[in-house]
Amino acid sequence: MKKILSVTIFLFLGWQILYNQTINSAGHPTTEIFTDFHLNLNDTSKTTGFGLNRAYLGYNFTPDDHFSGSVIINAGNPEDLAPGSIPKRYTYIREASLTYSNDKLKIAFGITGTRLFEFQQRFWGKRYVANTYQSLNGYGFVADLGIVIDYQISDILKADFTLMNGEGYNNCQLDNSLRSSAGLTLTPDNGLAFRIYGDLTRDNGLWQPMFLGFAGFKNEKVTIGGEITYKSNLDLNQGHNAWGISGTGSVSLAEKTEVFARYDFSKSALARGDIQRWNHFRDGDFLVLGIQYTFNKFVKIALDYQGIYPDDPTVSRSEQIFINALFKF
Repeated sequence: MKKILSVTIFLFLGWQILYNQTINSAGHPTTEIFTDFHLNLNDTSKTTGFGLNRAYLGYNFTPDDHFSGSVIINAGNPEDLAPGSIPKRYTYIREASLTYSNDKLKIAFGITGTRLFEFQQRFWGKRYVANTYQSLNGYGFVADLGIVIDYQISDILKADFTLMNGEGYNNCQLDNSLRSSAGLTLTPDNGLAFRIYGDLTRDNGLWQPMFLGFAGFKNEKVTIGGEITYKSNLDLNQGHNAWGISGTGSVSLAEKTEVFARYDFSKSALARGDIQRWNHFRDGDFLVLGIQYTFNKFVKIALDYQGIYPDDPTVSRSEQIFINALFKF
């Protein structure tokens, strides 16, 4: 038994050396972890404790100058499960895509990132602190199954088009409905950035158009951005429309230290025949105030306050202090 084990280990190590020599230069592993400790200041919900909000583990392979492949597994958050499910950690595929690219064109096919809030998320750079406005309010998904086309029209203008299943990356079943989108991003050399985006899907005979506009400014000291989003028939009920704004900003205090803030305002429409707004329990404000320290390009940590202030006086507000940490390579 020991002899067999020794031979097995020898063969495995030899294969690893050969494998690394042949393709190591063309590929690399990727990891991204979001974790936190949160103290609930009005702990009626008993939610004080530690959290793991993201655990990506994957591999990117680039065999030549034009093609690349990516597979990423995510350890899911129990809050992502369907209502009534037993809370537990689970894994699912976050990315499984093949990409072709040249100087101006990039085409990705498979489970890959949508273009709904990718640009705005990178512009602020604090996704590990809080999720995007669109994700928190059910406007769309960070990734989906389909095809994504990016085209660099000029040095400052970029267009993107997608055709997706419209179900998100953890719900890839076919239901005869597709979500299509188009966007334009303008980035002049003076630190300004502008983006417009729209998508459309038809589910069970009901159209769901969505529109988004973003404007921002960034330099070495200051980052500020704002966006407005509107979506019709948000929960697949006629007249259940919703809109909101999200503003983000940060100021650098030192080389590795910055203060940041975010404010969201969400509002649902008053549907015909109703006496109150259809999503009044979730309408309201969301506030984030904090300070971030960057150890290096792999590790960041933030101390921040997050408050949710519902419009409905019967719904309790939520106020929490967070220590958020990001690790990636």
